[in-house]
Amino acid sequence: MKRFMSLVLVACATGTFLLVGGGTAHAQTTPKQPVIDSAPRKVSFRARPSVTGHLEGGIAGDEVALQRKKAEEWRTIATRAVDESTNVSFRTAEVRRTASYRLTYVEPATGVETFSEERVIRVAPRLTLNISPGHVMQGRVVTVWGRLYPVAPSRSLAIQHRVAGSWRSVGTAYVRDGQFALRLEARKQGYRRIRAVFRGDATNTPKQRIAAMRVYDPAVATWYGPGFYGNSTACGQRLTTETLGVAHRWLPCGTKVAILFRGRTIMVPVIDRGPYSGADWDLTQETAERLDFAGRETIGVDPTG
Repeated sequence: MKRFMSLVLVACATGTFLLVGGGTAHAQTTPKQPVIDSAPRKVSFRARPSVTGHLEGGIAGDEVALQRKKAEEWRTIATRAVDESTNVSFRTAEVRRTASYRLTYVEPATGVETFSEERVIRVAPRLTLNISPGHVMQGRVVTVWGRLYPVAPSRSLAIQHRVAGSWRSVGTAYVRDGQFALRLEARKQGYRRIRAVFRGDATNTPKQRIAAMRVYDPAVATWYGPGFYGNSTACGQRLTTETLGVAHRWLPCGTKVAILFRGRTIMVPVIDRGPYSGADWDLTQETAERLDFAGRETIGVDPTG
């Protein structure tokens, strides 16, 4: 007569299952599972993000590792023991590139390894933007330059300027060894904003920076003061040796005017009418001295300041 063995699966409080058959018991253990509870989606360049998690089915002292994916290979960057609540926390080294992270646990007795789900932490690049010179005559050339890190191949930035409330492209700057530069003509008088836009790639998230320059119209100027001190100007101000301002034929009194002369700049109000010498502007003596201006010369002016 054939005999059949019955199999009975008995659960124990420890999470171990006993497979009983023909009077023999075999132990089977439920795998301990690491789980990521929190990790930032996006961080700044060189930040040190935290990754926290727990080990389901674990006990205090079980070791969990944090791994980062690089070139399709997972590498362990830190190992920690879980606490009494089976929680574990990691803080990474400074990050420069977007990468995937996971937690892993290896059962010492069997060598069986279990993994959490992957979490991607995206990293913004470091972007700087400068304009040289920042004060320039209309028609002259300025250099828009800066740095984009980390260094990565085939990167470029869109260079834009603000016109009538909208950003419009004026060129493309290519990044080499983390640096970029683009030469532009300063075409229109006034306070002008320039923007560099990095659209992002597999290494870093998008990033942008804004810088500004002031563009001046060339104009002929003279200066005045001696013989007029103590008198009232056309705008009702008493003229002294310390008065800052300019005279103009029609701009409203009090209008702020930005002035550029040989690299020096100053902002002064319209305080008087004139000049009457055929020049376009007349500077008070104090204004002329601060600019190191003498005689009749060309200055840069921006009356929108």
